[in-house]
Amino acid sequence: MPVLESKNVLLIGLKSRRKCGICPSCSKRCSNVETEYERRIRDIDTAQHKCYLVLKEKKIRCNCGYRGMEKLDFVSKSRRVTTRMETYIVSLAEQMCLKAVAEATRLDWKTVKQIDRDYIKTLLPEIFKLELRRIAIDEIAIMKGHKYFTIVRDYDTGIAILILFGRRYETLANGLATLGTEKLANIAYVSLDMWDPYIKAIQEKCPNAQLIFDKFHVIKKVSEALDKVRKKEFAEADKDERIMMKHKRFVILKRKDNLETKQKKELKIIMQENERLYKAYLLKEQILSIFEDKESTFKQIQKRIFAWFENIVDSGIDEFNGVVKMMKHYLKGILNYFRYGMTNAIAEGFNTKINIIKRRAFGLRDIEYFMLKIYQSSLRRLA
Repeated sequence: MPVLESKNVLLIGLKSRRKCGICPSCSKRCSNVETEYERRIRDIDTAQHKCYLVLKEKKIRCNCGYRGMEKLDFVSKSRRVTTRMETYIVSLAEQMCLKAVAEATRLDWKTVKQIDRDYIKTLLPEIFKLELRRIAIDEIAIMKGHKYFTIVRDYDTGIAILILFGRRYETLANGLATLGTEKLANIAYVSLDMWDPYIKAIQEKCPNAQLIFDKFHVIKKVSEALDKVRKKEFAEADKDERIMMKHKRFVILKRKDNLETKQKKELKIIMQENERLYKAYLLKEQILSIFEDKESTFKQIQKRIFAWFENIVDSGIDEFNGVVKMMKHYLKGILNYFRYGMTNAIAEGFNTKINIIKRRAFGLRDIEYFMLKIYQSSLRRLA
């Protein structure tokens, strides 16, 4: 019968129906019982009372050579909580910070963390069962001081395959090596940013992979060039022109098709008054229309890109020269976007999830545990 030990503690006594114990090594019954120890195991709360199971656990000596405590199906080895309590803790920890879970279960936060950590580690082998053909690589800043995670994901499922601390060549190369040469040889396409250490690592470890550079990285560089023109024109403008251009940055950088009626009128006025800014704006719109072109053939796309390079030269707008130089240097990977259509857009949603995990805990000092929580969030896709 359950017994109230105190106002908030409920004890439930358990008695074994057999004299022998189960060996955790060979799973056979063992009648050689050396002694018994009383054990108190925390279970899920009952009627707002902290519930404990009280039992006598046998110490056995088995013929297989094992000597130690018997196997109990409802509690893990060396744990002081039941397996169903562990399951409850893990379900809470997936949605709440450790402090909140500890308060809800009335356990020490270190105990909660260890249970959650051990559970997530049991999920990791599922990652290595994936057959990889297309992968995406991205980095995310995790703390001040230029500290990054490099995240390698299966492009087709979105599952994080590798989470690596840092974004150097050695970091990615060593991480990819853990996947094995057979898996790496099967990777045919890799979507990534134009970051030379990543490129070097992929070319070395994935010999059969085509590099596909993310179009959003190119678009970002084009927008930055246009913004430089805007800033220069604003600095050289007279008082009336400055009033007209003030607070119009997003009107200029935004796609024309996405502007509201009022914003289109404001943009028209600015472009009528500033010819150089108008040319720069048209160059931005032209390259964006190329990346959004779904009807032209690959050869036609190539011609449009080279024509855009010529338009940059003819315009005399030096701010775009760096974009042209960058695109020519990485041209093969940029053109592969039009061949295969892969982007790193899925990474943006995944990075948002990572930031939610970080904010939920007000920052995580334990890098390994942070990585495990990211894996857990990713592995929901396998559920």
